Amino acid sequence: MGGRECAIVWGKGQSRVGGAIHRLKEQLPFPLLGLDSDNGSEFINQHLYDYCRRWHIIFTRSRAYKKNDSCYVEQKNWNAVRRVIGYDRYTSKSAYDCLERIYNLMRLYMNFFQPTMKLIAKTRHGAKGA
Repeated sequence: MGGRECAIVWGKGQSRVGGAIHRLKEQLPFPLLGLDSDNGSEFINQHLYDYCRRWHIIFTRSRAYKKNDSCYVEQKNWNAVRRVIGYDRYTSKSAYDCLERIYNLMRLYMNFFQPTMKLIAKTRHGAKGA
């Protein structure tokens, strides 16, 4: 089962990102079996590697120097985050708290009422409006 979870993190330090991943893992209704990340240093670090080994989580990343690997992630980000939140950055504790509440509400909508795969084709059967 594939799913999407959003977490707000103040800064990109490895301990803060690792803490956010742990909080997400704890709220999942099933065991976290795998974690797919991009090549950013907030993900590719010893702290997160050790965490994944300790919890038996398969840790994968996109291929180095292959920018198009993240096109599906970016498509999901637009669907999941950008359409609701926009592109602005949060700069205050109140904005952080607001985003955290929004993400908690969005997670159920995204995982239970939105497709997780890219639509390849549509087929219509019958007349329009019938």
